[in-house]
Amino acid sequence: MLNAIANTMICPKNWMAASLISWISLVCLSISQPAQAESSLVTNFNRETKNEDLVKCGYTKEEITLKIPDKGVLNQLDITPGNRMENYAATRCQGYRPPIPLMALIPQSTFGTTIAEYPTLYFYIPDVSVKNVKAEFSFYDQTLKTIIYEKEISLQASDSIIAVDLANDPDLPPLEVGKPYFWYFSIIFDQYDRSDSTYVAGWIQRVTPNSPINQELDRAAPKAKPAIYANHGIWYETLESLVQLRCAEPENSTVASNWQYLLQQVGLSDIARKPLAQCHSALIADQFSESTE
Repeated sequence: MLNAIANTMICPKNWMAASLISWISLVCLSISQPAQAESSLVTNFNRETKNEDLVKCGYTKEEITLKIPDKGVLNQLDITPGNRMENYAATRCQGYRPPIPLMALIPQSTFGTTIAEYPTLYFYIPDVSVKNVKAEFSFYDQTLKTIIYEKEISLQASDSIIAVDLANDPDLPPLEVGKPYFWYFSIIFDQYDRSDSTYVAGWIQRVTPNSPINQELDRAAPKAKPAIYANHGIWYETLESLVQLRCAEPENSTVASNWQYLLQQVGLSDIARKPLAQCHSALIADQFSESTE
């Protein structure tokens, strides 16, 4: 083709035709290059979006990325892992299994850190009747032989995430820094025969935030704090700060997306869209107080 163009350019009367052909060639070349680049981009995008954990396809980097503690942390602390999902009892409820079992909102290692003396823990209660059903929460020492604290919880909601808030409880001494505690959350179906009770369990350790974290938190707006906690691997405050944002702004799509992404990072996708019982309770309380004023 280039030889043909050169031959036409030798003859003056064909100069116009040659120019037109050259211009068309340049246009075709300029179109083909972006098309190839776009084809490559689409291929890469399709490959990336096959990731099942992808929540949203925005133009900004995902804000919440949890620094998950190394799996060897349990070995370093010389403690046995817990279980964040109930082990089904084959004989309970004539073999009925709820769509999603009892779950603790903790990493897969069953270990998480906190900076609070009195942290808040979260659990998913299955889609079952909770009438006359109670739950118990306990703290044990590292040896699992001494019960430090016990609390009975009356379940008011099912198929939702509940909070176990330990703040301002006079029976619980503040968590000591650097000391791992074993917690145990059980649902009691029969107060007199607990053979069918179900439970989840895990570990929590209070850490002292270093100066960089404190400086970041002091300067940060509430919406930025979950990312700060997550970047430093502080699980319980990451979760709690996102819960507070979700309760305060239930229609905020960014907060909802960050919440879902956080739970997906630790393999809890099944409950990422479940309602937060404490938000519902707070809403009812606010509506009641407004109606009585």
